[in-house]
Amino acid sequence: MTIVVFCESQDETALALIAQAKRMAPQAHVIALLEERGAAFARYGACGADEAVTLPLELDDCAQAQAVAQALQSLSPDIALFSATVRGRFLSAWAAASLETGLTADCTDLFLTPDGLLRQVRPAYGGSLKAEILCKTHRPQMASVRPGIFEPPKTDVPPRKIPIRSFCPQGIVRRMERLALSPVEYGASLGQAQVIVAGGKGIGSQQGFSLLRQFAQLLGGALGASRGAVDAGWVGYEHQIGQTGVAVRPKLYIAVGIHGYAQHIAGMNGSAVVVAINNDPCAPIFSYADYGVVCDWREAVIDMIGFLKERKERL
Repeated sequence: MTIVVFCESQDETALALIAQAKRMAPQAHVIALLEERGAAFARYGACGADEAVTLPLELDDCAQAQAVAQALQSLSPDIALFSATVRGRFLSAWAAASLETGLTADCTDLFLTPDGLLRQVRPAYGGSLKAEILCKTHRPQMASVRPGIFEPPKTDVPPRKIPIRSFCPQGIVRRMERLALSPVEYGASLGQAQVIVAGGKGIGSQQGFSLLRQFAQLLGGALGASRGAVDAGWVGYEHQIGQTGVAVRPKLYIAVGIHGYAQHIAGMNGSAVVVAINNDPCAPIFSYADYGVVCDWREAVIDMIGFLKERKERL
């Protein structure tokens, strides 16, 4: 069995996917398909990759998708895995359409059946059900997996050298020209943040989330949100945590004004320490919290912002 894992530049989720592929199929030949030069190839080997194949990095994502599809056709894997980032979703969908195979997007778990089929699990109907999907007749079996779902690789594993080769796609049609690049700052990456301050519908307004953003920045962390807060328009979808958002595993998760529905818990239950702040002592979030504070969230956050600013000035 051959499993290909597509790795974006500085993609920690891809490293976790490589490790998961090796856990699922210890005897499989795992290939890291890379689009970066000067990569720490030994790190991919330490996570379980048996080989690295590099692609030229195209500025045009449509051209990059063609290159990825050609590489997969050449490598003929049984399974191809992608991170469910914005870019990973685009590239995997284009590649699947080009190869005329199936793709399960935004998976929250992966298993191998005894006969070698990839059982792909993802939420359905707004997270109220879990669908298990098999691709029985077409290859490769393709899936994109949400960041934070699988355990990150251990950092104390020694590097392992692996063979490296280049793939040169042919006949790429470039349909876009990049005129300018304007980076957008969201603060720390939500999927990789070690500290997350997340707000729910209890925050009540966009202005309330501005306060949470300030709190998160002082802690050196990222801003998260429940689906209810995102649906209300108080914060963007890129901050959504839960079955229909990002799955996270921070060292510290501060849930502010979050009720604690199962769909949200599914996205943050890998957190090392959970602190809940809510004015409802019966809120389900307290059942999952290591520390709970029953009070008006605004008073608590303003007090902590003041304390952190004062501490920063003293230092």
